[in-house]
Amino acid sequence: MKIVNRIRIRLALWFVAVVIIIYATGAFASLLVFQSGLTGSVDISLKDLISEIRPSVRVVDNRPTLKSWAETTSLRDSPLLTTVQLYGPSRRLLEKYGPDGVNELANGTLTGRRGEKPVNFRSMNIPVLFQEKSIGFLQIQVSTEVQDDAIRQFAMAELVIAPLLALGVGGAAYVFSGTVVAPIEKSNQLLRRFVADAGHELNTPVATIEGCLETLKEPSKLGDMSDEIFEMLERASDRLRHLAKDLIVLARVEDLESELSRTQINLRDLAESVVAELNSAASRRSISINMKEFPDVALVAHEESIHEILNNLIDNAIKYSENGGEIDISGRATDQSVSFTITDCGEGISKDELEHIFDRFYRVDKSRSRSIGGSGLGLSIVKAAVRRHRGQISVESEPGKGSSFTVTLPTG
Repeated sequence: MKIVNRIRIRLALWFVAVVIIIYATGAFASLLVFQSGLTGSVDISLKDLISEIRPSVRVVDNRPTLKSWAETTSLRDSPLLTTVQLYGPSRRLLEKYGPDGVNELANGTLTGRRGEKPVNFRSMNIPVLFQEKSIGFLQIQVSTEVQDDAIRQFAMAELVIAPLLALGVGGAAYVFSGTVVAPIEKSNQLLRRFVADAGHELNTPVATIEGCLETLKEPSKLGDMSDEIFEMLERASDRLRHLAKDLIVLARVEDLESELSRTQINLRDLAESVVAELNSAASRRSISINMKEFPDVALVAHEESIHEILNNLIDNAIKYSENGGEIDISGRATDQSVSFTITDCGEGISKDELEHIFDRFYRVDKSRSRSIGGSGLGLSIVKAAVRRHRGQISVESEPGKGSSFTVTLPTG
């Protein structure tokens, strides 16, 4: 769990980092847009005001003046606290009206001071023409304190939102990462369980082989046990071979990225072929296999996988049926699917065990399964192969009444 939590925290931190970067980029862009909008609004007001004042400029002694205008106009009535300046052709300040501004002829943003406090001004000027000759400049300036305060408040709001956003996104990402990591953790648990179970399954035949080899090292101890020793070695090697085969088959049918070659097969013919292969094992225990009402239908599937499904289910039915019992195989077909049911006359399976019978290496009767050569992978292979063909498998069983496995497969 510690590893899972570390992964979740790391995912959450990465997610927070990405979101904060995106947020910071968006916040900076929105701040620039907001600032540009305020500046544009001030410039429009300055342009309107300078156009309004320009006709009031008079020329006295070949110098521009606004004295008569200033006597009749109060800048306090202006919607902006405006500084009006007149410059001569040499760019020297001639007249100034309104609050103090920046005594510099320039367009754009200028920085001045009001007492000890630095203040920004937005400045705009136009030439004053007399007889088609420039005799000076009319300039107006307005303080941008209000706009600057609005921009600072906007930026502060974005800064305040950032940690709250990080906390919210981090918490949500941590919770969400749980759903992402859950399948990984489940896979790790399955892998650990699989390795442990596989090791346990391998341990018994390996221990048997080691014991037999130790005995063979001392021929004096063999006596009449040589035949028994070789039989034990043969059984152990058979068990290892079957386990290796089942592991390879399970890996193949569970590999969703590999393509299975699908051909058109006749399900009844394949079922009869599997029954023929297993008839001798059934006959040794006087078990009869009855195929009734089995549809003669073709389906497009991976023949080897369908063979594994039939072989494992019928083989299990033989292994777990009572001596002298019967196994029934029946089926039915529709336009889009075919299903078949294999029913044995064994001891049945309890409800608690039904939930686990498709787990790898799970055995209902462990001692009996090992004695009859089961690896515990047969039903796992069946389920994986059925799912690989987009089919379904179900089981009905009661203790003392046997079990019925039903497989449904699409025909196309």
